[in-house]
Amino acid sequence: MRESHLEQVDEAEIALFKKKLKRFKQFKGRGTELISLYLPPNVDRSSVMAQITEETSQSSNIKSPTTRKNVQGALRKVNNFLKQLDFKLPKNGLVVFSGNISQQEGKSDIRLFTLKPPKELKTKLYWCDSEFHLAPLEEMVAPTDVFGILTIDKKEATIAVLIGKKYEVLGHFTSGISGKHRAGGQSAQRFERLHEEAVQEFYKRIGEKMNEIFLQYGDKLKGLLVAGPGITKNYFLNQELLDHRLKGKVIGTIDTSYTDESGIREAVNKSDELLKDAEITKERNTVNSFMGEIVKPGGLAAYGQKEVESALAIGKVAVLLLSEAIEWMVYKFKCNSCGKEEEVVVKETAKFDINNYKCKKCGTTAEMMEEVDYSDWMIEKAHSIGAETKIISTDTSEGEQFLKGFDGIGAILRYR
Repeated sequence: MRESHLEQVDEAEIALFKKKLKRFKQFKGRGTELISLYLPPNVDRSSVMAQITEETSQSSNIKSPTTRKNVQGALRKVNNFLKQLDFKLPKNGLVVFSGNISQQEGKSDIRLFTLKPPKELKTKLYWCDSEFHLAPLEEMVAPTDVFGILTIDKKEATIAVLIGKKYEVLGHFTSGISGKHRAGGQSAQRFERLHEEAVQEFYKRIGEKMNEIFLQYGDKLKGLLVAGPGITKNYFLNQELLDHRLKGKVIGTIDTSYTDESGIREAVNKSDELLKDAEITKERNTVNSFMGEIVKPGGLAAYGQKEVESALAIGKVAVLLLSEAIEWMVYKFKCNSCGKEEEVVVKETAKFDINNYKCKKCGTTAEMMEEVDYSDWMIEKAHSIGAETKIISTDTSEGEQFLKGFDGIGAILRYR
């Protein structure tokens, strides 16, 4: 059961990972002042710290005073963060971004961000540019889920695979069946029988090809779409020609005008809603389960920031629900005077002055060491107790209600 939980948490982590990549892609430096540091899990500590020291020394040669100041400020943040972290890296390694993200001329806003990659980092990398280096991370979350598409009528069929928004035709087949007209003196009954046998043989051949092509994808195959004009596609499905493992993955049929590559293209263009509905159905079920627990007397549900965080802290959460619309941040501060470390959840980041945060223990201005997406912070807590996490979109009325009625934070509990 625990493996299932971890698998679900990973799905949520990837959803948030993609969201953060989009955010980091928007940051642009005014010079080569944005630093990207890739740290594999078993990276040599001394080599990394030596490189940071060397880069700090080299930065004194930067001609632009503003760029020089910003690069040195970014490197100082990286250096302090690594010392605080003490190289206790996550299992897949860590990526550290630091630099001036201010878009206002003459103003510096030097920040440090971290990302835990969904796959293991293999090589150490230091990169300083006018933008953060994201290419290796984007490759990690490139679409891998596979959908199969078949367009078919009695005369031809085309089989294609859809990965993300790109399709590839894997085979085009013709039946060789002529139109329904008699030739060579054949009786109408005999011609009809031969015609239907040829059609059945064609369907059988297509079924065998479908099994041959798509069974090899295993669990990566998330669904099959069967398309074409008229009722032929439904007739084909009713013939039980697909392996039972594929039959269970048929998520719908689509009407198309053609059965060649044009038909595949038409099916892809029409599939968005069907594929989206498959995910939305799962999401609705999750939200409805949560709502069901809410209305039960003594139901196994919690909602709101404080109650859910408390439930996570004592291991009561079975399923954590987070709206994708949550834009909160968690800032991690360290007081340079007394050494006290604090984590502060901030809902309105535009109104929060990170440069003038006072230590709650001694009142001295504390330095922000790291900022973390709130959802990522919560997922890590859920992960530590083996709870599932579901990221809830706002594409459905249920998702909107969850965001507006419960602040986008809820949990299905293991016990009361």
